[in-house]
Amino acid sequence: MSEIKCIFNGLSEHDMDMMFLQLFSIDPGFARLFLNMTPFCEDDFSIDSIELSKADLKLGESDITVLLTASKKKVALLIEDKIDAIAMPEQASRYIKRGDKDKKKGEYDAYFSFIVCPQKYYDNNEEAHKYPNVITYETIRKYLSTKDSPIYCTYCQQLDQAIEKAKRPPKVEVDENANRFFRKYKDYQEENYPELNLTTKRDANGYWAHYTTRFGTVYLYHKIETGFIDLTFNKASDHLDELTIVAEWLRKHGFESVSAVKTGMAGALRVIVPKLNNQIPFEENDNDKIETCFRTISKLIEAVNVFGVATGISDLK
Repeated sequence: MSEIKCIFNGLSEHDMDMMFLQLFSIDPGFARLFLNMTPFCEDDFSIDSIELSKADLKLGESDITVLLTASKKKVALLIEDKIDAIAMPEQASRYIKRGDKDKKKGEYDAYFSFIVCPQKYYDNNEEAHKYPNVITYETIRKYLSTKDSPIYCTYCQQLDQAIEKAKRPPKVEVDENANRFFRKYKDYQEENYPELNLTTKRDANGYWAHYTTRFGTVYLYHKIETGFIDLTFNKASDHLDELTIVAEWLRKHGFESVSAVKTGMAGALRVIVPKLNNQIPFEENDNDKIETCFRTISKLIEAVNVFGVATGISDLK
């Protein structure tokens, strides 16, 4: 690819929105990155419209709204784009509310909400994890780098500079209710499950509780509000077949609801557990639900730690 150096001073999310609008307009393969995460992944489609900053007076705005036709259905892609900006409270849930509202009005038959952002932003921003679908800038760059065209070279440089911008220390707004809940959550863990290594700090919102395992690249997230426990394998998004085999084994050994899922550039074994409400005091949540969550976390980490010991033995010479 012939390269002219491009420098994007003051690169903004609107700059990225414009780039994505252009890509949706000219490159069906780019749109396919999004459709591949929906039930329409194998269908022919056509783009009908692309709108930036579509706003609802009460529910805020969607950065990018793509309307397309697939299988004779009107489908909407509702996309939040972030480089490094602090997420607004309930930003992810408002995408769902806007989607439900416009679907009810007949604007489309189905919709799917996404966040598009650098992997670093996704890893460090709790609100980002609440979106049903994520496509990282790195994933987009990998796709664009296969194109032998000067404009795609420019797009890659723009993405590189946005990714670099995202590496600055993140800013976090504290949700007082969530933080109060999480401090009690951590107290409960330390008293009842002291063997677990919960690394999320007490001053965090704690929407996702982070646990480590014997494997440095394998860690566990308890996604408290959504009821997901994700045993996460770093950079394993291309190994879902292998994770599916592990999920099948786990289902035979007591983890009935486990499945293999893609989370950004990682892969995860996801177990469904009861949702906990972090907007009310911890002790007002049902104790049986709390115990189910912690027992599941403990059993999953125990299993992966045993595998870690076995792997260490097998490596002995």
